[in-house]
Amino acid sequence: MFGGTLAVALSYMMRARIEPRFDTVHARLLVMVLGFVQPLVRGWSRYFTWLRFKRTPRSVISRREYVPANGRPAGTLSRRIFWSKEGRDRHYLLGAMFDLLEEEGWRYSVDSGWNEWDIQIYGNFWWSIALQTVTEYHADAQCLTRVRLRNRFVTTTMIFNLVALSLLIYRQLNIAHVEFWSIAAYLVFVLFLAGRARALKSRVAELVDLAAYRAGLQRVLRRQPIAKPEVTKPEVEAPVAADPAARV
Repeated sequence: MFGGTLAVALSYMMRARIEPRFDTVHARLLVMVLGFVQPLVRGWSRYFTWLRFKRTPRSVISRREYVPANGRPAGTLSRRIFWSKEGRDRHYLLGAMFDLLEEEGWRYSVDSGWNEWDIQIYGNFWWSIALQTVTEYHADAQCLTRVRLRNRFVTTTMIFNLVALSLLIYRQLNIAHVEFWSIAAYLVFVLFLAGRARALKSRVAELVDLAAYRAGLQRVLRRQPIAKPEVTKPEVEAPVAADPAARV
């Protein structure tokens, strides 16, 4: 990619029409630099414009939702399980989810029919969330709906990690000893990314719970361990040997 851009810039330098009195080496080099930088600047401008509209405002992400729970819910942060006795399947959940996203001002994309997710929710500068749903249909119009949340890299995350890893490897290969501070700095950056990913997933999980609550789906609770009743052993009285002298 770099070589192709440089080749195009060199062709601009050779073919540019410049007035004879201004046709100098510096002018040709300036044309080459402009030809080389132009696609990069335009590409970054388009990307950051796209990124700005694909990010949810921080004030929206920082909000919190509360859904009353009667017990300890089943599932994990990445997986939610809901039950309905009225035939309410994942389409009811997705409809309530769309309403909630629009109501709060989230940025998102909808499955076009060829994606592996139902909704892609754009979060912060580093992560987005892919939401997948599936419903199991049981007897008497009962439905079990499962929701899966997955973190997805944003292009910015991959670029920053690629640059940081390249600099780290280059630095370690060109010094005689292991430089722990640079490794520690990258690990701190990785922990920062992990924290941002978990915070965003936790926020979206709250949205899913609230959307399910509005759609009339009930969160499946974990089974409480059944305490076994204590069995008391009956006391057995030891037979008392009769005194032979008492029989006389």
